[in-house]
Amino acid sequence: MERTRLLRKVSTLLLGIMVVVQAYGQEYVLYNDEKQEAPQEMVLVYGHILDAASNKPVKGHINFEKMPRANNVGFISNKENGSYQLHMLENRKYTLEITAEGYITVFDIVDIEDIDADGQIKKDFLLTAAADGNVLRMNNLLFELGQAQILKSSYDELNSLAQMLYNNPKMKIQLEGHTDFRGNPERNMKLSEDRVIAVREYLMAQNVRKNRIKLKAFGGSQPITTDKSEEAKMKNRRVEVRILSK
Repeated sequence: MERTRLLRKVSTLLLGIMVVVQAYGQEYVLYNDEKQEAPQEMVLVYGHILDAASNKPVKGHINFEKMPRANNVGFISNKENGSYQLHMLENRKYTLEITAEGYITVFDIVDIEDIDADGQIKKDFLLTAAADGNVLRMNNLLFELGQAQILKSSYDELNSLAQMLYNNPKMKIQLEGHTDFRGNPERNMKLSEDRVIAVREYLMAQNVRKNRIKLKAFGGSQPITTDKSEEAKMKNRRVEVRILSK
């Protein structure tokens, strides 16, 4: 309780400076140039970085930036047991990039909404090993409804994918497009094909060579779920990245 009360009362006092902070045995770096006239409440975001296949701890790093202006940013390294802690401004949205050696970089967007009003949010991150045949799902890759136009909110995740390919110059991938299984099968196939083409074109604009990116469209033939809810439909509409060679 005392720890929670302390976190809820922390005010952001960093004005255009970078500092290294020791908090609860964990070191992290913060930079903040946002001028604030009143203290803002902080929320403790905590959890583990884990291997997606074995659920074992992974030693990694988290880079974070407050949206839409990157004026509250930083990075941390988690502990040997996989656990991490972040202190973020309440009622704000952050982009997170989770990296670990030998694993595919994960990009996520987190709304810091303390629903339980206890000053804490638990969130685990599952990383997929960068091995041949493994598949990475693009969780924040969104398109205009029924179209192949990529939404601007997807650019950060696509930039992370481009950076991963830059960091691994021999890696080749296959972009796999899926739609929900409802609707006209031929139209769904064409839509999934157009979307992976759009993603390849975006990556090529980030200087990724075309011969490193293969495409495959599945339409609605491989749904994750056959439920009829809107959430289920969103899960089925996806682009996945399969590692062909590392």
